[in-house]
Amino acid sequence: MKVLNIGGATAIIEHNNKRMMFDPWMDNGIFHGSWFHYPPLKMSITDIGHLDYIYISHIHEDHCSYGTLKELNSDAEIIIMDRRPNFVARFLEKNKLNFAKVHLISPKTPTEISPGLVVDMLEADPANAIAHIIDSSLILNWDGYKIFNANDCTPHADSIEYLNKNYPNLDLAFLPYSGGSGYPSCFTNLDDETKRAEQHRIINMRVQIFIDTTIALQPKKVMPFADQFIVGGSRAYLNEFIAHGTGPHIVLPRLQKEKMSDTVVLLNSGQRYDFESEKKTPSDDYKQYTEQEKRDTIKSLELVTYDYQKIKFNNNISLDNLVKYARLRMWNIQRKNKYFPEYRIYLNILNSDLCYCIDFKSDIVQQCNKDTYIQPYLKVSAPYDLMIMILLGHISWNIADAALFLDYERVPNTYDTTIVVYLNHIRL
Repeated sequence: MKVLNIGGATAIIEHNNKRMMFDPWMDNGIFHGSWFHYPPLKMSITDIGHLDYIYISHIHEDHCSYGTLKELNSDAEIIIMDRRPNFVARFLEKNKLNFAKVHLISPKTPTEISPGLVVDMLEADPANAIAHIIDSSLILNWDGYKIFNANDCTPHADSIEYLNKNYPNLDLAFLPYSGGSGYPSCFTNLDDETKRAEQHRIINMRVQIFIDTTIALQPKKVMPFADQFIVGGSRAYLNEFIAHGTGPHIVLPRLQKEKMSDTVVLLNSGQRYDFESEKKTPSDDYKQYTEQEKRDTIKSLELVTYDYQKIKFNNNISLDNLVKYARLRMWNIQRKNKYFPEYRIYLNILNSDLCYCIDFKSDIVQQCNKDTYIQPYLKVSAPYDLMIMILLGHISWNIADAALFLDYERVPNTYDTTIVVYLNHIRL
């Protein structure tokens, strides 16, 4: 058995002349023109060859890119989690990606999809509300080789217990070591020194979780995986504060401290690792890209244009009505869940006098003074055209956040996952 690393969360498992791709993303400019591969890929889509299976963990474009999927052979079989709602299944249908078969695998239900190949799934941590709604982890038991791909899902206590009980002595665990969001980059109420402090805190926290998970699972080999990108365009300057390191090698000092450095597999893009010989092909050393190389690449992408910058909406569009009806959708979900906290979300339109107050205790949207905000609150700022596209549902709040399109002010500066979930419901 071999693993071919492509980059990010994309890799291919090769065994007995069968090939399974994880989370296809090989094109650049995803998330409406913002995300680019970094470190750069050393393979193109034309280098992939025939695939037998494609696992898609969730709907985010760095795991499920239409630009990549449409180029892959359609006689491959798709593997996704069986869930309701099933965003990946909807995506495949909507985009007429008619692959040979779709395997819907229920969590904690080992399923043999071909002789010798058993597939199992785990849900994301329920404490992470958005991830739990959309994400999944994969377990393979392929002719006795046991592989766990957590992708973006940091294993929680329940999943670790399930893995240790049912799949002890994993041959390889793909584990997240980092992550990406608009915090702290896009938070205007934080000065640069605070942003850097938060950036380092989060990086260190996530690396420590990687180490703790590796210790808990005790795999024979572990591969730090996913979250390798930079943001181009006019928001490229915010890369300076994104809370992820330059590459998977950032886990090495901690692994060395725990005397576990012999367990790590670090692969360049286009490099294979053989489970039996424990050798890499080609045998090149792992390349650690420098911060200067990263800055140079970011600089080369500063003139990229985002999707929302290519569209100009008429100034006569009634933003008042868009916000009113988008807020009504969120209000109906609040009523269903009986959720009415003492909290406000302010929608601020940049370069204008418009700002809207969404009070969780009222269904009425009010225009407000940009100089007065009632605590506790989250203020979200966006250009006029982008705000319209978000309210219409063409761009989701979640993706606009990942793309670093939005500016935030949060008082107090305390993350509340439930508030973030409800922000994503403010749309038509």
